[in-house]
Amino acid sequence: MSHFIADLDEYFCEKYASYDKISILPDYKMPLMQGSKIDEFGRTITYTLPSENLRLAKQEKKDKLLAELKTRLTDLTFSFSFQPIGGFTRLKNRFSKYAFYKNLKKVLEKYDFTDADALETLDISEEIWKGIRKNKFLPTKNLLLSLALAAHLSFEDTTALCNLCGYEFDFAVVKDVVLAYLLQNRVYNRAMVEEALNEYSVANLFLK
Repeated sequence: MSHFIADLDEYFCEKYASYDKISILPDYKMPLMQGSKIDEFGRTITYTLPSENLRLAKQEKKDKLLAELKTRLTDLTFSFSFQPIGGFTRLKNRFSKYAFYKNLKKVLEKYDFTDADALETLDISEEIWKGIRKNKFLPTKNLLLSLALAAHLSFEDTTALCNLCGYEFDFAVVKDVVLAYLLQNRVYNRAMVEEALNEYSVANLFLK
């Protein structure tokens, strides 16, 4: 295993939050989630510990548990590459500084990423890409994350674009954890990206 994947594994154990999938793994030890303390009046106060205590990073056998989890991973996050925008919303977007297509234009210019670059690196038709750029379609989350990798966007800029479309990074989803790691650590090398995606069985992206 490369040092890069070992680092990703550490990050994944710290961040992955699908507790229903974690807790059924063999050798997983359910931690005590209730604590108690004595307050200033001598009373015993009970409280619930944060859910972060359920994560793999807190497990003594986290490496073994992670290896088992990897054998069970299947990416079911398929989505179409675009969503049509209704006429009223399209009209409203023309006057809003929060319209996705306006902010996309600014971000792509910031990273010097052209329409030609998009068509060369993304598995998307020219018609759909032009529609996204012209306020006719919204990209799905998978397409937007694919664009982030292709254009070498920062995690912050990717998060901002996602929010404009009503998406967010969900750390109970394997793909989101892996993509967050890549973007936060600015890992854009194609071979390394593919290694990470294969390691965690991430599929259904729109990368050529």
